[in-house]
Amino acid sequence: MAPIPTLTSITLSPSELSSKTLTSHHLQEALEALHRDGILVLNNAVSTTNLDTLNSRMVPEAQTLYDRENTHHNFGTGTGNIQQDAIVDPSFVFDDIIANPFATAITECMLGPNPHLRFQSANTAFKAEKRQPVHVDVHFDFPKMPFGICVNINLIDVDPEHGSTEVWLGSHLDTSWKAFVEKSGSVIPEDILERRRKISPPIQPVIPKGALILRDLRLWHAGMPNRTADVRVMLVTIHFPAWYRTEQKVLLPESLKSKIEWGNLVPCVEWVSDRYDYLQGQHDHDFDLLP
Repeated sequence: MAPIPTLTSITLSPSELSSKTLTSHHLQEALEALHRDGILVLNNAVSTTNLDTLNSRMVPEAQTLYDRENTHHNFGTGTGNIQQDAIVDPSFVFDDIIANPFATAITECMLGPNPHLRFQSANTAFKAEKRQPVHVDVHFDFPKMPFGICVNINLIDVDPEHGSTEVWLGSHLDTSWKAFVEKSGSVIPEDILERRRKISPPIQPVIPKGALILRDLRLWHAGMPNRTADVRVMLVTIHFPAWYRTEQKVLLPESLKSKIEWGNLVPCVEWVSDRYDYLQGQHDHDFDLLP
């Protein structure tokens, strides 16, 4: 029986938080974890006050979406997992969420200078019994190197009972499933899963509120059932290398121009009217590498 793998979790020091700069030791630890495991947790990297502010509005909005027949459900209605667009109201957009400096410092080292922000959304888990199949978020012939890093932020404390995401550490380096992509899409075939399980079985981590998760886009993972009455909202942004060929853009209202401290993160934005209706629960994105 393979030993249960351990998720690397880094707690930021008071001096790191005040300077918004990682120490070289923490940066090295983070990079080693992402290369080795494909995932990393940075504790206390996000203001819990900001998360509470978002949660107070996003949970009622999630219920509105959940009640609509046309809302996108990730892997079917039984999972209780819906796609929910992030709030674009300027009073609910926070620098430490959309452009977290600690996340950018790490993705710069993984992806190269000036990583590009090309996606922002959220997925929300209501009480359910059905899990998602193990999958990856890409199903095209992607580069043989890190090319996309997801930054996930839960708005509440998350544990297995609340449906913390099942992750397969180190699986981002195994591309054997790609031979079956025409049949399985982004779902990992069962025989490949069982082979991987003997090497490194999956885990469901406990993630405290205020932490952010950096995940290689190639990592195998699965949404798990939220067995509580607490609605769990998980935000996501995705950083891509400057060289990555895609037209994907983030929609933001014009009133946010020059209002966000982007740091070294390059926002790829389509600026829209402040009257833009973001509450649509869409699932439209295209991360394919263009010719």
